[in-house]
Amino acid sequence: MRRRDLLAYVIGAAVAGTALVFPYAGRALLTSMLPDLVAVSVPFFLLPIAWGAWNWLWVRLRPPLPPAAWGALLGLGAALVLNALLAVRGQWFPAVALMVLWTPTIYAIAWTFVIVPLNRALGAEP
Repeated sequence: MRRRDLLAYVIGAAVAGTALVFPYAGRALLTSMLPDLVAVSVPFFLLPIAWGAWNWLWVRLRPPLPPAAWGALLGLGAALVLNALLAVRGQWFPAVALMVLWTPTIYAIAWTFVIVPLNRALGAEP
């Protein structure tokens, strides 16, 4: 594996791993404030793997898309997979469908203003 490829994977995984603080802390905070709330188990721990692989593809393939579109595609894929996972488990509820709208937006912003600048600053992208 080339150094640039490994660096791209680590950048994506590190950003997603750092961002994992928010869903885990938010879940703990919500369940302590609302004891009757049933928390749905979501595999957030897989996000660094997905972000690392997606960034590796970004650096390796150099797709003819703007960074925001590339990040939005990852967000759309993650939201659709989560909706399908919860539906298969019988835990789906209508508010989860909103993730298909806001997750691509958040991921597009993160990709444009965090991932790509880190790639360029650390030498993962030429």
